[in-house]
Amino acid sequence: MSRKFKFGRKKKEKLRFIPLGGNGQVTKNMFVYEYKDDIVLVDCGMGFPSEMLYGVDMVIPDISYLADKRQKIRGFLITHGHEDHIGALPYIIDKISVPIYATKLVTGLIKVRLKEAGKLANTNFVQIEPRKKYQLGAFSVEPFQVSHSIPDSVGFAITTPLGTTIHTGDYKFDPSPIDGRTTDVECLTKYGNNRVLALMSDCLRSEKPGTTLSESSLKERFDEAMREASGRVIITTFSSNVSRIQQAVDASLKHNRKVAIIGRSMEQNAQVAAELGYLRVPADILVNVAKIEGIPDQSLTLVVAGSQGQPGSALSRIASGEHKYVTIKEGDLIIFSADPIPGNQDAVYEMIDNLSRLGAVVKYSDITSDFHVSGHGAQNELLLMLSLTKPKYLVPISAMHRQMHQFAQLAQNTGVPRQNIFIVDEGGIIEFDQNNAWIAGQIETTNVFVDGIGVGDVGSIVLRDRKVLAEEGIVVVIVTVHKKTNHLIGEPEIISRGFVYMKESEVLINQARGVIKKSLDSGKKIKNWLSVKEKISEDLERFLFKKTARRPMVLPVIVDV
Repeated sequence: MSRKFKFGRKKKEKLRFIPLGGNGQVTKNMFVYEYKDDIVLVDCGMGFPSEMLYGVDMVIPDISYLADKRQKIRGFLITHGHEDHIGALPYIIDKISVPIYATKLVTGLIKVRLKEAGKLANTNFVQIEPRKKYQLGAFSVEPFQVSHSIPDSVGFAITTPLGTTIHTGDYKFDPSPIDGRTTDVECLTKYGNNRVLALMSDCLRSEKPGTTLSESSLKERFDEAMREASGRVIITTFSSNVSRIQQAVDASLKHNRKVAIIGRSMEQNAQVAAELGYLRVPADILVNVAKIEGIPDQSLTLVVAGSQGQPGSALSRIASGEHKYVTIKEGDLIIFSADPIPGNQDAVYEMIDNLSRLGAVVKYSDITSDFHVSGHGAQNELLLMLSLTKPKYLVPISAMHRQMHQFAQLAQNTGVPRQNIFIVDEGGIIEFDQNNAWIAGQIETTNVFVDGIGVGDVGSIVLRDRKVLAEEGIVVVIVTVHKKTNHLIGEPEIISRGFVYMKESEVLINQARGVIKKSLDSGKKIKNWLSVKEKISEDLERFLFKKTARRPMVLPVIVDV
């Protein structure tokens, strides 16, 4: 059937929304808003690698979609200063060299990271304030204040000719936040009364009924813990959780305890927050970790980075007995004031085991909820956000799939039509025009791994090799052959690491040498040494699996003399 085309009709304008991270997972938040020839990016976060990603330091968003659109990008809009929202900027900002729009504290935290990476000098910042409007190409953007577990957090009202989308960032409706900055109900109501096109909402706690406890509810818990503790109190939380650090400092001050802040990231964040007026720490209460030796245990609080069990973090080194200045003592009280991020549980529990083994009393979320409250709103708060903004469309973001679906169900129960709710993975494309919205497809995305100073140079093949090396070991085969005759000179040399103990496996090693000789004999007619190496690998791998049921990496080296 032939299709008829009408020429001269004005092309429909569309707003495109794409999560490059944050959907279907809890970290690596980054979102694209695209309208005609303009793009704004919201957040640029990192993710924690799983245990199977051997040697990988972090995971960052895949920005391939933006490669041929850089001239359209007008800026980064940053909601707050947690690593899952700003941690990838040092690795991406030189590829997308646009201004960063952020509040005062968030700007300070980002500058520290960019300075470390040598990227600060060439980066432009626009320091933003809630309830002020900023024009980025076709986008009119108004930040609005939200309560979260770090001060100076905002969401964004992003307006185009098609309407306004509300991007909440991470939020809750805390009636008594530590910094006094409540979520701006008045601003949200204003937009809701003027028709919101779409609500892009955090929904990490959509499975939790009721309302999330206030950050200030921890005040009594910290106070009680320090009053009753006969020795040191060690508190660990996210290094960027400035509000939690403030609570630890306030309780320590009340009970005449000195405070040592330990861990490079936490020290940096605390220093920036204090310099900018977001963290109040009397100078005489702080003590350098190198000078805690002479302070009585009952007069000392340690605030330590590493609540997620990150290898090399301050708490991880303390738990393994490798920290230069801190050794766990019998009766130390250790408070985990953070829940494990999904995927980090094993690392956290291993660290708790080690701390307990050393004699510490450890309080963590599985045995008490007294020392942590979430920075994310529960069901009642999600429903309040819906009722204030009255969106035509709902897009759950920054959560696992089950949590996004739970939010969708809650919204349906309040009358939001299911066809007006869109749940997409990272790379999913949602498009809006004046009348409709729809899922327009999927762009291909992949995890980009950061390993040391390398970004994106660790792919699936490298990770597969690392997995084999970690689980099965390596066998290096060195054979020396005559350059002219290709005859073997001497015996093949075999070196094993992580496979078998050589001194106790002489029979196996001698049999392996026989396999190598046969491979060389059958490969004499092959003039391509690469093919000979492949034959040695195949034959030896087959033999070793038959004898040991293991598959070490076999690496042949041929030396011709």
